[in-house]
Amino acid sequence: MKRYHLLSRPSAIVVALVIVSSVADAQRSGNAARPRWTDQYPPEIGQATTAERAAAMITLDEIQRILEQVPELAQPRGFEVGRQIYGGTLSFGDRGVLSYKLRLWFYLRSKAASGGEGNTCIEVSVNETRGALNDETGKAFFIEQARGEPIPGATIVYEGLRWDTPTADRRSGYVTLTSRGAFPWLPVTREEYLRAQIYLTEGRNGEKQKEFRKSLEKTSYERYMDEAAERKKTREESVAAMARAQGRAAAEELRKTLEQTDREVAEQLKAAEAEERKQSSAALDNSYGDQLRAQIAAMTPAERASPATAKYGAHELTAPDDPEAHRVLTPDPEFWRSRRSRAEVHSITVSFHPGDGCAYPPVRAALEKAYRTLDWTALKRIVDRPW
Repeated sequence: MKRYHLLSRPSAIVVALVIVSSVADAQRSGNAARPRWTDQYPPEIGQATTAERAAAMITLDEIQRILEQVPELAQPRGFEVGRQIYGGTLSFGDRGVLSYKLRLWFYLRSKAASGGEGNTCIEVSVNETRGALNDETGKAFFIEQARGEPIPGATIVYEGLRWDTPTADRRSGYVTLTSRGAFPWLPVTREEYLRAQIYLTEGRNGEKQKEFRKSLEKTSYERYMDEAAERKKTREESVAAMARAQGRAAAEELRKTLEQTDREVAEQLKAAEAEERKQSSAALDNSYGDQLRAQIAAMTPAERASPATAKYGAHELTAPDDPEAHRVLTPDPEFWRSRRSRAEVHSITVSFHPGDGCAYPPVRAALEKAYRTLDWTALKRIVDRPW
């Protein structure tokens, strides 16, 4: 019997309490008949059982009710809001929690007026583990962003937003709340991070490196000459088409032009062949993977085991005291392990994206109001429910 086909009795009780609480909250706020954001796409939460999907939808509906307490989002002026529910990924397999999202699409004036072109300006992620770089074991790493001003109840705020001037900040802001305020990521060692870089560069068992070496076996000139027969066939077809359209004289003129161009390209590639071989040899003798292995070999055991730091948006390791150094982290498997149901809430991350299409003044004003007045305490109550 699979473990997650049905909610356990305690989980069912929690779901029932959530439903009752949501209804009561709506009645207290007088918002029981509030307008609903329309779905831009059919809700889709994959890799979930029926019970897990139902529990996830209840959580997302409760989150939506909290967002709708911001008048600028509930009754938008100058734009239209639509929602998208999707997700259902399992970063840690069947033993981990489901990750699912509520994405808000903002359409300038209206969806019809914008031709259906919208922007995701707010996104709420449940159980977002993060991690963009994987090593060969599947372990995910990411470089921390700059920290923003704390928000009551939040575990961490990255790239906190400023709204004091019209062009103060176009960066995205991420507010993460976790169960019991636990930090859900672990530091990565310098050696772990460098070996993940080697894997990214060379692939499993060096497959990418083998492909790279194979691509350098022939020069551009040699590959060009290998394709000579195919180019001649194409050239003759073009000449024949010209003869039918404009006569023999025009066709012969085209032939001369195409053949001359072909000879000139071949001569240029032949002239550059020696330098290309030299560069290819240097690339093979000093590959990026070899550089990283040399970097590991030059470290002391203590340096290899020390926490990795890097510049956000870059790959190279930095000294821990570098002003631009940020920690390299990996999701903590124990934090993200499910206890009763894979749909249980371990974290909520609210992302604000005020740049690009979301910089439209009415939209940006609504984002600012949401960032400043959102009921973070209510969101924290969701993540603090017992598993």
